[in-house]
Amino acid sequence: MRPERLWRALGVGLFLSIIGLGGSVMALSLFPLVALLTRDPLRRQRRIQWMIHMSFRLYCAGIHHLRVADVEMTGVERLKGLRGTLIIANHPSLLDVVMIMAAVPSVQCVVKGGLWRNPFFRLTVEGAGYIRNDQPAEELMRACVGTLNAGNNLIIFPEGTRTVPGLPVRLQRGFANIATLAEVDLQLLRLTCEPPILHKGNPWWRVPARRTRFRLEVGERLGIAGFMDAPSRPQAVRRLVAHIQRHYAEVTDGRA
Repeated sequence: MRPERLWRALGVGLFLSIIGLGGSVMALSLFPLVALLTRDPLRRQRRIQWMIHMSFRLYCAGIHHLRVADVEMTGVERLKGLRGTLIIANHPSLLDVVMIMAAVPSVQCVVKGGLWRNPFFRLTVEGAGYIRNDQPAEELMRACVGTLNAGNNLIIFPEGTRTVPGLPVRLQRGFANIATLAEVDLQLLRLTCEPPILHKGNPWWRVPARRTRFRLEVGERLGIAGFMDAPSRPQAVRRLVAHIQRHYAEVTDGRA
């Protein structure tokens, strides 16, 4: 293996470990300090989200400047001031949520319930107002709708899991149910990872022959009103899923 490629393989492992180590350090030091000094729960949540945002910006800059991978973001200025919006994106790699949080100053997401049982991460996910995924379906849906109606942004990957390269995008309906119940607009993001790395079914240490370029592009802001005029909400859900399915199919095929 060439030295440059070996460095990228080692760099991937290093940066993956930094997520766990860095998260633990912040959970044991900075976040307890924020909780101690900030009595208002909403303000505390916003401060922790901002700290996560800044740490992920630094994280992406490190990956880029150390030449482990190229990281590009375009149109992120359009995300400033985003409020009460469902952020949806395709999901080609493990780095996707990191890039989105680095681009959006204040955002929530649905995370694994096991993190609430981890003493190192509970303060992080709880303090940032993240939503645990091991709730009953109705409670999970209610939590997502509630946070959007409270003015918070929420990340959802409509596929529900990472894309398998070469296979067509298949969307679940959960995001459309949330959008139509909350009656909120959607912000579309396009994520690309070329050549593929950290994708489903591929071990982290298996890096491509040339350096990967991660790219986040801010797409259109999709108004929910254009779908809510359907005769019923289930029909609105189907229309919205079909629209997003076509959008990401075109993205995947390189037509958009």
